[in-house]
Amino acid sequence: MPDRGSCKERIVQVLENSLIPMDVENVRLNAGMKNWESTKSILLEMVLQGAIRGQRTSRSWIFWMDDESSKDEG
Repeated sequence: MPDRGSCKERIVQVLENSLIPMDVENVRLNAGMKNWESTKSILLEMVLQGAIRGQRTSRSWIFWMDDESSKDEG
């Protein structure tokens, strides 16, 4: 089973390559993760840490990378 660190790295790569915000299922599939609940848990944890952005919509959560934060890191 992959550790949370490698999952977070894959999530960041997926969101950096996406032109639009993504829901949990699309992040899960593109990051190669198996469990929807674990993916959502990691995504929400990353939002709280400020690593990614997230918003609750009427249907589900969506997640994206903040352009400003990726510029600061690079």
